Amino acid sequence: MKQKIKILLIVIAIAIAIIIMLPINITGLITLNENQEYIKIGYVSSLSGDAGAWGQSLKNGFDFAIEEINSKGGINGKLIKPIYEDDGCEPKTGINAFKKVITMDNVKIITGTVCSSVALSVAPTTQENKVLYLASGATHPDVVKQGDLIFRIWVSDTYETEIITKYAINELNVNSLGVIYANDTPTGIAIKDTIEQILNENNKTIIKEEYNSGIKDFKSIITKMISKNPDAIYVNGVPENLLEIINELKIYGYKGKILAYGPALFTEGLIEKINDKSNVYYPLPITIEQTDFWENYKEKTGEDADILVSGGYDSMKLIEAGLNQCGEDNECIKNYWLSLKEYPITKGDIFFNESGDIKGIEYEIKELN
Repeated sequence: MKQKIKILLIVIAIAIAIIIMLPINITGLITLNENQEYIKIGYVSSLSGDAGAWGQSLKNGFDFAIEEINSKGGINGKLIKPIYEDDGCEPKTGINAFKKVITMDNVKIITGTVCSSVALSVAPTTQENKVLYLASGATHPDVVKQGDLIFRIWVSDTYETEIITKYAINELNVNSLGVIYANDTPTGIAIKDTIEQILNENNKTIIKEEYNSGIKDFKSIITKMISKNPDAIYVNGVPENLLEIINELKIYGYKGKILAYGPALFTEGLIEKINDKSNVYYPLPITIEQTDFWENYKEKTGEDADILVSGGYDSMKLIEAGLNQCGEDNECIKNYWLSLKEYPITKGDIFFNESGDIKGIEYEIKELN
């Protein structure tokens, strides 16, 4: 009997030791113990504020990819350790967050950014420190022009804006297009400039109304725009502002077509909050569901992934591919990414141009109603 108890105690002790050593927590995600080798990846994005919904959606996909990678043993025997910071969609906050992740956490690869104002502000810091920077959703055309280690996995505002403006001219037959845009963000200004250029080239009229992204009352802007009777109105802004402007355009009697800024409209749950969806158009990447991500995400989370979630997932999976190819050599990863041809992500086959901008994603214009 004593011998059996002794054996049982030994078995229990061994089991406890194994459990302690296993890098798995109660949520099912891989965790890291102090003896585990790992690779730090920074996720710095807007996790609060008006753009917080964007950053959170991207983070969901980013985390899903890390769980998938770590559950299979990591990369070259090393698990991924994410380092999170909130930039609040504020350049100063972003600079401090990036400096902390780079200098204190010793991170060499960072992704996640959704606000162009932050990306443009932090790019010199990442480039100076030879950090590989994959700006997941920062859409200003100049983001990737800040250095050779800066890439983007979302199309630039110029590309998306050109598609929807030409659609308004060629398919909706507009002669005048109203533009309501945020005048204090690089994205808002870049979009307005692109629309104005295309309209001028096609002898069409632009009607502009600008706003500061911090305001909450859009009545005066909207009533002024409606009084000028444009054939259609394009609306730019963060999700909360976009929703408010579209709803108020309808409330104050606008009957024309509304063209919405795609990245804001993609935000989870926003479309359901638009009270009247008639005559609302938006650009959407043509999703080629060629990977099992969409099905797996639905199965494991119980929710459908939107394209922001898939963008976060693609960001981490692209980093994984680079690390598998090159190890932790950012110069090698840069060259590897630039060499990619028809690389499969969740939305189709992509490649990068010489500036690090994503190419290969096709768009279509859809109507909500």
